Amino acid sequence: MDFHLGFRASFGEDTEIVLLDSVAPDRAPPRTPAIELYGGISATLDALREGAAGGPDRARWVSTLRFTEAEHRAAERADLADDRAPLHPLRLYADLAHVLDRKAVVIGDGGDFVSYGGRVIDTYEPGCCMDAGPFGCLGAGPGFALAAKLAHPDRQVCLVLGDGAFGFAGMEFDTLVRHGIPVVAVMGNNGIWAPEKHPMESLYGYSVATELQPGCRYDRVVEALGGHGELVERPDDLRPALERAFASGKPALVNVLTDPEVVYPRKSNLA
Repeated sequence: MDFHLGFRASFGEDTEIVLLDSVAPDRAPPRTPAIELYGGISATLDALREGAAGGPDRARWVSTLRFTEAEHRAAERADLADDRAPLHPLRLYADLAHVLDRKAVVIGDGGDFVSYGGRVIDTYEPGCCMDAGPFGCLGAGPGFALAAKLAHPDRQVCLVLGDGAFGFAGMEFDTLVRHGIPVVAVMGNNGIWAPEKHPMESLYGYSVATELQPGCRYDRVVEALGGHGELVERPDDLRPALERAFASGKPALVNVLTDPEVVYPRKSNLA
């Protein structure tokens, strides 16, 4: 119940909370849960499904959820196929989906760029997607990705990050190189602090201290450290670059220039 859920405010005061996790937390949650379930996530979900069998008919409720999801997916199709250059972030994720294996572990480290990924990256089992949140926001990604690859050396580990996030922990690619940890990072590089710039401009008509270096060659930084780096400026070049990065066997960064004019569709302006 972190900032994703308004630090609990997203739930009504009378809503009962069920806390499900692999281990008990080391500190109390913002709201006292009605039930706490700790252990294997898959086994717990299986038990919940079995326990719900024979209960109330939820077909109408599920149908409503499916309809809402289908509406959202339909609204994203144009952006997923967008051929602009610099790229729309969703176009980047559309191509990345064709390269990721079913059991790939995806780590998110960034703002708006990672928020887009959270909408469209499909995961099929617990532990395959870690977003910025209570365990760390900007800069935590390389460490998370290193740990994930050590825990699952046979799986793809993909770090999706913004150019702002790279500024916090980009030198950790040296750590990945020294220890031979072939994590592949995919960067949405729009040259701005988007979660700050766009809301500021919406609220005040101007922004302060939200500009980064346009088109910065972060891929060359990774190359200089001994990894694999590529710059992508056009949609047609993206998928081949992603495939080369995963095939390189090295820590890699695919530096994709994305459109700074794309505004993430927030429901509020954080004010």
